[in-house]
Amino acid sequence: MGGSVMKVLGSGKSVGLEFVESPAISVVLPVFNEAGIISDIVRAYYGEICRKLPSVLVVAEDGSTDGTREVLASLRNEFPMVLLSDHNRKGYARGVGDALRSCGGDWVFFSDSDGQYFPSDFWRLWERRDGYDMVVGRKVRRSEGLHRIVLANGFHRIVNGLFGLDLHDADCGFRLIRREVIRSVVDDVRFLKYSFWAEFTIRACLKGFRVCEVPISHGSRVHGDTHIYKPSKIPVIVLKQLRGLAHLYIDLKNGH
Repeated sequence: MGGSVMKVLGSGKSVGLEFVESPAISVVLPVFNEAGIISDIVRAYYGEICRKLPSVLVVAEDGSTDGTREVLASLRNEFPMVLLSDHNRKGYARGVGDALRSCGGDWVFFSDSDGQYFPSDFWRLWERRDGYDMVVGRKVRRSEGLHRIVLANGFHRIVNGLFGLDLHDADCGFRLIRREVIRSVVDDVRFLKYSFWAEFTIRACLKGFRVCEVPISHGSRVHGDTHIYKPSKIPVIVLKQLRGLAHLYIDLKNGH
């Protein structure tokens, strides 16, 4: 079976359009092949945020093949959620973009679901929302391999020099965003295949949206390994990132 399927999972109660479309905040978790931890991750974010704020939990599952989809389905009797599930793999950028477009409410909180972020850090972002359009987590101590840290530092030096910015963690997958920023930016993101959030952040800053970075914690993966930044793929990734930055620079210079 192919194609995109949207499922609304509830806890035996009716989940109407008001629940889906009119929360104060949408909490978005993207998922791909995280069967070993996704149950704990979803429970943690729901308990930390959704039980305390008027919100909707949106889980964007992207063609998992390890039983993740079945694990998510098993949670239907515990709490309501919106499950965006696709039988075919979209890839991170397209999957996240589709999830962001589906959200209602004034704010969208996004967190990668690999277990490296801490749900309690959400409140560090939430308390800084007044006066900003996007609050981005800044990993103060990255729990990643040396190659990832070196790549990130080099990438940000290039980004800041090329676009005149002062960003430290532009690609962080832990952030709070006003929905008007999403509407203005998400459809333009297309050049940085491996850094969706970096391009999103660059475009938001250059459109005049108010962006700040807030220190957050960062832990090691508790299950599995990175799906993208494997050492053997680094040379190809670097070349594609440099090419993408060049195309992004030209695109922005031409006023797009």
